[in-house]
Amino acid sequence: MSFVPRFTELLLTHLQQEERQRILKSIVVSVAPELWLSLESAALLDINREHFGLGGQLDERDDYRPSHISVPRCNVPRWLIAAERRKVDIWVEDSYGEKAATAIEFKVVHNNKNAYYKIWEIRKDLVKQIPRTSPDERIERWGIVLLSYSRFYSDQQGNYSYGKFDSCQAFLDAFENGLNDNNEWYADAPELELEMKPTQITNLDSANYIEPGKGSGVYLALVRCKA
Repeated sequence: MSFVPRFTELLLTHLQQEERQRILKSIVVSVAPELWLSLESAALLDINREHFGLGGQLDERDDYRPSHISVPRCNVPRWLIAAERRKVDIWVEDSYGEKAATAIEFKVVHNNKNAYYKIWEIRKDLVKQIPRTSPDERIERWGIVLLSYSRFYSDQQGNYSYGKFDSCQAFLDAFENGLNDNNEWYADAPELELEMKPTQITNLDSANYIEPGKGSGVYLALVRCKA
């Protein structure tokens, strides 16, 4: 069983902490938070690797320890956890090659005119060719999606162009439907399914530039290719 669903639950709890909510409220209304989310997630996974069955040291096997090192090292993990490796947001690899690697992609979807394009991107990301892997190599592939629904004060909207979503729920429903929409616009993009439905991290009523009472909020979801 993959560790990713349990990790996503931990990530959700982590982001729901007060300090992380404050950071997220700042980032989500000012810059693209995708890179921040992937780096934060990689660090969280690294420091909790034992909890997810990714423990152990490389030098526990003599045949993986360099000949010039006589004493096994205690800070070279068996499992590689790396952000932005092999053009994947998080790449998790067993250095012994005994278990399948895991690729986790991150995507941020806002309720703007690019929402459906971002859904198309995450669908394509989960089947893209990963460098230095073979087509028949078994790789577990997952997508963690941050969904941001916001309503700015009209005089603070700038060039932000909203998508045609009447409410936050309509936006979340459109995301879910877009994962397996077979419209020709999604040609060559595999259908996805929700492993974890969009779950609220925080509302944005207290964020800068946001008009309170309009349902603004940030949500986290986990997707994978449809079985």
